[in-house]
Amino acid sequence: MKTVLITGASSGIGKVIAEYLCERGYRVYGTSRAKHREPGIKSREGGSFELLQLDVTNDDSVAGLMQYLATNRIDIDVLINNAGYGLAGPLENFSMDEAKAQFETNFFGVVRMINAFLPVLRARGGGVIINTGSMAGLIGLPFQGHYSASKYALEGYLAALRMEVLPFNIQVFNINPGDFRTGFTANRRIISTVHPIYQRKFDQLLKMYEHDENNGAYPVVIARKVEKLLRKNGSYRMRYVIGKFDQVIGVPLKRLLGDTLFEKLMMLFWKIRD
Repeated sequence: MKTVLITGASSGIGKVIAEYLCERGYRVYGTSRAKHREPGIKSREGGSFELLQLDVTNDDSVAGLMQYLATNRIDIDVLINNAGYGLAGPLENFSMDEAKAQFETNFFGVVRMINAFLPVLRARGGGVIINTGSMAGLIGLPFQGHYSASKYALEGYLAALRMEVLPFNIQVFNINPGDFRTGFTANRRIISTVHPIYQRKFDQLLKMYEHDENNGAYPVVIARKVEKLLRKNGSYRMRYVIGKFDQVIGVPLKRLLGDTLFEKLMMLFWKIRD
């Protein structure tokens, strides 16, 4: 059975995937930014996985994790890059520090982990890397623009990376969820300053996002998909979009309508204009 490492596994999608895989016999290690190691996180079905301390934005922390795995002779077959967070606000009002912090976790954190694991997987003759992207990486979200941009960046990175590492039998793909009921909503951060000219529309859109997230499916749907793909042991598509039909349909609809017409449709849906 495969050994899996999942970043951002202390809550939300990462925790649900870790629990689900553990229950089905996978050897699972999760990571959290907490400043301690907390072994034996218990799942709902009685399984458990070990939670290791890791900050994906810190080179030394990633190096420490790799040393821990090597010292304990833990061979990872599957890396799931799940750590990330949402930061909301009008793009004009983002400070450069806020924008950079969003990318440091959501994009460069993934790059940092993949760079650390590629030599290990290559030496072992192959492996699987799964990145938790988002539908926001395929459809831009107003007032969550830098979150969208960080997920869009993952798409371009993925397209190039897949071709570079496939000769080494390393498979890479993205899972792109729509809205699911997780701690993402409660943990979403708001930028420090929102100009009054944007405040009403920002509040309106944020309520819409929160409503859709709070009424989304439970993320075990994503866990089931991941486990099914891992059992496949074959070639993988570039991405797998997962969510309710009325959200997932937006991806092919954007291709069909074209950017301009799709933008007009979404502005009507989100009531951007009065």
